[in-house]
Order: sequence, then C-alpha cells, then structure tokens
Amino acid sequence: MKTLCSLCLILLTATGLFAQSPVPVSAPQAAPTQAPPPVARQKMPVSWQMQMGLRSFQVRMRIAMIDKVVLVPDAATYLDEISRWTLRGRWPVLIEDDLYTPMFVRAFKPSKVIRRSSIGAMPASLDERKALAKNALTQSWTVPGSDANPQNPAQAFASAHFEPMGIVLASMDDSAWTAAIALAAGHGQVLSWLDDPFDPPSATMNAQQFEALSARIEDAARTTTLGYSALGDAIDAVTICRTMPAKAVVPPGPQWAPPEGSNPKPGEPIAVTDALCRIPDGHRWAIASSIFGDEVRCAYMAMCSLYLSPHSIWMINTYQSDGEWARYSTTESATALQHEGFETADFSGPQASEVAWLNMLMGGFKPDVLYMNTMGNVDFFKMWQSVQCYPEDVPMLQRPMAMHLIHSWSLTAAEQRDSLGGRWLEHGVYAYAGSVFEPFLIAFVPPSVVATRMANMIPFLVASRWCDGPIDASWRVMLIGDPLMVIPSPTMPSPPRLASPALDAAKGETDVKESARAALIATKTSGAAADYARALGDVVRTGDDSMATQLWAVAASKSEAIATVCAPIALGPLFRQRQSDVFLAAYRMIPSPTPIEKDMLWQLWTQQLASIKDRAQLDWFLTQVRPVRPAVDLSRLAPEIKRIAGVNAAREAVGSWLVRTTDEESRKHLNELLSTLQ
Repeated sequence: MKTLCSLCLILLTATGLFAQSPVPVSAPQAAPTQAPPPVARQKMPVSWQMQMGLRSFQVRMRIAMIDKVVLVPDAATYLDEISRWTLRGRWPVLIEDDLYTPMFVRAFKPSKVIRRSSIGAMPASLDERKALAKNALTQSWTVPGSDANPQNPAQAFASAHFEPMGIVLASMDDSAWTAAIALAAGHGQVLSWLDDPFDPPSATMNAQQFEALSARIEDAARTTTLGYSALGDAIDAVTICRTMPAKAVVPPGPQWAPPEGSNPKPGEPIAVTDALCRIPDGHRWAIASSIFGDEVRCAYMAMCSLYLSPHSIWMINTYQSDGEWARYSTTESATALQHEGFETADFSGPQASEVAWLNMLMGGFKPDVLYMNTMGNVDFFKMWQSVQCYPEDVPMLQRPMAMHLIHSWSLTAAEQRDSLGGRWLEHGVYAYAGSVFEPFLIAFVPPSVVATRMANMIPFLVASRWCDGPIDASWRVMLIGDPLMVIPSPTMPSPPRLASPALDAAKGETDVKESARAALIATKTSGAAADYARALGDVVRTGDDSMATQLWAVAASKSEAIATVCAPIALGPLFRQRQSDVFLAAYRMIPSPTPIEKDMLWQLWTQQLASIKDRAQLDWFLTQVRPVRPAVDLSRLAPEIKRIAGVNAAREAVGSWLVRTTDEESRKHLNELLSTLQ
C-alpha cells in the first residue's frame, strides 16, 4: 500500500487540476513488493474503480479547504453559500440543526464555526430555483482571474479544462437537492433534473416505471456528450438525489439474471440502484447510488463525504467461523487495515454478543466506518448465538459514520425510523451498503475484499459492489450515499487547510464561539434562561462536549426555569460523556421527549437498570417505554421490577402495555414476555 500511496502522490504532483487537458483518469502500475503483504496491502492492478477513486482524491487534494464550517438557517442561504465556493478554496456548509451539525463539527474539528443570517426564502418558481442551482455550480468551477465568463456548468468545466466524472440527478421540488448541488460542485459532476413523481423508498417500482427511469438516466448521460457506455469512461458514477422506491420488479432478461443459487420466486424485487446503469447484456456502464431525506440530512450527508477523513474502523462479525461463513470473517481485515494506519477494532464471537452490544451503546458509537455481519430482517438483527436486537438498539453515533452492513432486508423501508436502515440513517450514517430484500450471502462482497479495495483508493461504495462476472447480475444490494467518496489511508496526505478569512458583516456572519461568549457575559447581568440556552447551544455546536456539560452544571444550579429550558440542549453532551445520573435528571425536566431523546435514555440506561433499587424509579422508566415495540424495553425492565417488587408487579407492568397495544405483532411479543415471568 505504501507503493500505491507513492504512486498517488506522483500522479497528483505530475498532473495539474487545471492543465490543458482533462484531469487524467489513469495511474502507472505499482512496483512489486518484496514480501506477500497483508490483505489490505495487496497490490491490485490499476482498474477503472481505482482510477475513479484517484480522480476523486485528486480533485480533493487540488482544491484547498478553508478551515471553517458555515451554518446557515435555510435552503436559500445554503445555496447562496455554496455559490461562494471557488477553485481556490471550499468549506463545509450545513443547514443548522441539533443532531447532525454538532456531529459533523466534532469530526471535522474546524478552527471556526460561523453562522450566517438568512437571505430570505427560495423563489417560488421551479425554473428560478433551477437557475440558482446551476449558477452555484457554475460559480464553483469558474477559474478565478481568468478571462472566461462561463454562463453554465458545461462552460465552467471547459474553461477549467476539467472533464466531469459523474452525473447527479435531482429535483428542486425534492429536499435531497441539497446533497445534489454540493456533490456536483464538490466533485465536478454534471447536474441533471429528474422531476418525475416517485413513491417512497419502501415502495416497489413496476417494470414500466423502472424502464422509464433507466431510460431517463441514460439520456442524461448521453446528453453530456462524454463517454459513458462502458466502465472506465468519463461517466462511471450516477447519484440520484431524491426520494424514490428502493426496489423494482423487472421482467426476465439477461441483465436481471439472479446470482447462482439464489432461486428467487417470480415477482420478487431487486434493488433499483443495482439494476440501473446497465447495457442490455447486463454489464454495467456506471455505479448508481441514492440519497434521500430532508434538506438538513441530505446536506449533512454530502458534506461528510466531501470533507471528512475517516480514520477509525470497527468490524463486528456475528457469523460462525466455518464453511461459507468463514469467507466473511472480519479479523484479517481489521489487522490489515491497522497496518494501513487506521485505528481498528474487531468484535467477533462472544465480543459480538447482545450484552457486549448493549454495553457499546452507552454514550454512542465512535467509529468512522463500520463493517458489520448479522442475520435478521427489517426489524431485528441477531448478535452472537442468535440473540435478537432491534431498531431500538441501533446506536446513537458520536461521529458521522459510513457502513457496510451484511444483513437481509435492512433497507427495504429506509424512510421509516422503525426499520433498521431507517434508524441507522436517522442517527447519522451517510454512506450505506445494504440489502432491500433477501439477498443470500453471496450477494455481499466479503469485508476482506472491501478492505483491500478501499485501501487501494477505490471509493467506499464502489468497493462494496461486485462489478464483474456472473455474480454481478442485478440483485438486491442498495447503495446510499456518494459513490465517489474515498477513504484514503491516514498515512496519505490530507487536503491543505487554509486559515478562515475575517467575518463578512455583509453576509451577516458571526463566530459561534464568540456568540457563546457574548451569551455567557449576558447571563451575568440578565440571568435570563434564553441567554443560558443560547450559550449552551452554541457551545454544543462547536463540538465541545466537556465545556457543554460544565455549562449545564452552572445553568442547572441557577433555577428550575433555566434548567428546564437548557435540559434538551444538554442531553447530547451528557449522553456522550456518559454522565448517567446527570443525564437522567436533565431528561426528566423535558415534558415531551423526542424519539431521539428516548433512544439516548434507553441506550445509556438499559445496562444500568440492574443497579436501580428504587421501585418508583423503575415505575418511571415504565412511562418511557417506546411504543412501537414495547416488548423491547419491557424485556429489559420487567426483570428488574420483578427483582425489586416481585413477579406479580412485573406481570402487571407488562399487562398494562398489553391492554393498550392493538398491533398483533406487538401483542404476540408481549404475551411471550409474560410467559417468561413466572
């Protein structure tokens, strides 16, 4: 891998981003190593996948990163800020919120976090909004100081002597446009409109709908006048930024032939992103992926893929170690990636038990990348020895995370938080390879292969996809996120960071740290809850959990009114710092906790219920049971009620939920739980 890294450096320094020819998409062959390397360090022949990753990495290295994160209040200001990107420098832009903003800032660690005031609403006209988006892309690729005055993105790319490396499809009527604009500008991709109405991800396209979508995407590729008909051409990445079904039922044909041994039933679906971008004989001409969600989350997902540098990788394997399952072992991959400079951890066998998993949930997951192998369905996953966990047990994340999940069905209803995929995405996963239906094990690329590819600069999602041979027939693995996102070794050079310029008063910019300081000063004279809340919120936005918990202690000591206003803001830092008792006190001040806040409560306290000796406190936890699958929380709470108050009290607690639950599946699980309480 060191040899390959050297080649990357040679390629980057020998070719300029704005040379008189398009950015090169090839690299010289690596020199042989002297000894057989570990898995991730194995030399791979330079392939179209590697060329794809090198081109993406080259753009990232050649355009300086301004060391700041800009927070905006709305979509119009977001688009205006993106339009200020130039080929001399770019920076992350987020639509400010309570979950994704602090998470991104904690990982990116900017020297400044800047907040902009709103420029107003987006135009009502669809054409005007499209024009603003195209202008932002044009401006971001206009060569500074040149005589060229490009009027559209194609002219801007031409004036920069840059050949676009992908297509992004979006609609300004669909909230995922925030990802589309950022990815098109960030990587240098063609922006095309896909305004047709679509059903949600949990729906299934029929053959006619799929064929229309496929034709529309190929037409977008053809319109670019760039090569696209085979892998290795200019256009090898297609990102669909909008809500659409994840599954499709297609007629029989060579391009839809299932992997050998899968034996699907007639009418069963395949993954849309797997079936798209293929020629009639079934071979791919590009890798397709999808991004969907609200404007806030989609902007966050794009910024994660463009600006973060993942360095910590966890491997979690619940499979047995013999037969076909042995191919999916994670231990060798973790060791090899550690040699590449990544911080790795491998959890297999008893280390991947339900108890170990629940312990890891406390305070939130810390890795940047997760490879995980489990069995299950859309609403449960099995840990070691087949003990089941549920969407309620999908971890909160301390940092944004990319994930390769070998598991059946996880993405079959990914817009729904009470599915596994929906919960992972809601909690902050920004790149996700997973299944929309029963895929069979052979459909997944083994972690060792993904690790080898990733270590050789193949983009993460592309590394997660079979791309040739009979096993590459259209099947059921879906890709969510940016297909051009690479995860270079920590030993590779990082993009240069330039100091952030002075604040621009004309844009209404304020420094969030200075805003927090001003709010703290104001509290000394006003004593107002709003000032404490503003100070605490700004500290959380800067990613300083330690300072936030200290500020919470001060606010909580002032008055009940101040504490009540500040409690929801303090929960995240208290959770991540594992301050269990303080978290619980703050949580109990919140009249109506959100679903995310309830997830934090149970993930922090499930493994501590056995330490509670007060019946009243256990009864209070009974009021916080999450209603979609009440048996999940009750299965952990009822034994503790039995310990303190006896079996009848435990059965009464479960029975109280059985009375109010009408869902038959939930009632079944509650009755099963009752049968264990003897």
